[in-house]
Amino acid sequence: MSPGRGLLIWSFFLSGLLLIFIGAQLSPVGYLLAGILVPLPVLLTGERLGDRAALVLSLAGVAFILALKPGLETLWQNSGFLSLLLMGLLLSVMQHRGLSAPRAILFTVLTLTGLALLVLLGQAFYQGISPLALMAQRGTEIMETVHQVLGEGAAAGAPLIPGVSPAEAEATLQRLLPGLVVTNTGLVAWLNVVLARQLEYWRTGQMPVPPLYQWALPEWLIFGVLGAGFMLFIPVKLLRFISLNVLLILVVLYFCQGLAVVAAWFNRLRLPRLLRAISYPIMFLNPLFFLIITLGVLDLWLDFRRLHRKPGDAGGGIES
Repeated sequence: MSPGRGLLIWSFFLSGLLLIFIGAQLSPVGYLLAGILVPLPVLLTGERLGDRAALVLSLAGVAFILALKPGLETLWQNSGFLSLLLMGLLLSVMQHRGLSAPRAILFTVLTLTGLALLVLLGQAFYQGISPLALMAQRGTEIMETVHQVLGEGAAAGAPLIPGVSPAEAEATLQRLLPGLVVTNTGLVAWLNVVLARQLEYWRTGQMPVPPLYQWALPEWLIFGVLGAGFMLFIPVKLLRFISLNVLLILVVLYFCQGLAVVAAWFNRLRLPRLLRAISYPIMFLNPLFFLIITLGVLDLWLDFRRLHRKPGDAGGGIES
């Protein structure tokens, strides 16, 4: 690739990144819809031009933020945006180091979660409060953001969840905040990897291998679900707090495995891509969400995708 063409591609992705940032600043809804796509330009730059170009793009994004209002406070106010830039860079680097997409997502989530924990502990120490108190404060701030997104009706005191008071919803959010942070990070990373692979397929006509619908959780992880469920009955507040968050993370993982099963079926049936794009968001809604989780768990024993059959077995393989 010529330097001129590489610079043109890099400038295109930089423009996309800045448009996403500006769109995310317009409203809370814009932040939710556009903000989650921040890693995508960085990830695509890494795939097309290499990790160094992805790093320079990330630094250019940071420079753009500082140019609006120089100072550490500006960086702190946009820490979510910066963490998403880092997510895209980590995904790019790890995949270039030979890690599969699921492993790259896993290590990215672990890295970002560890950094978030360090920031939380550092901020708690700086403010002179306990980490649990700071988490409660963060939960309140998130609830305020949710109220802003849902509109004035929710802000006036209407329940966010039918039959659940705002106080109960906020208390539940605070108990599940660590698990929500981890699962949200994982889902955002997964979404950007899926979009990057799809865009690469449209550009080259070749689907990246191995396909993500062949991904599966290790079978032993089901004992983690059973153990976390058992700890819920132990009358120790800390154990219940840990088990709730571990269970939330594992449930979302089995939901992702259920999605992989559905994606494999869609592939075998050669379902049109437009219909697939419409179907996937619907699966996040109740009651399909819980059905997909059940599908992911049952896949451990029923092997819907025939991943564990030997190559010589009749009917083996996923591709039709």
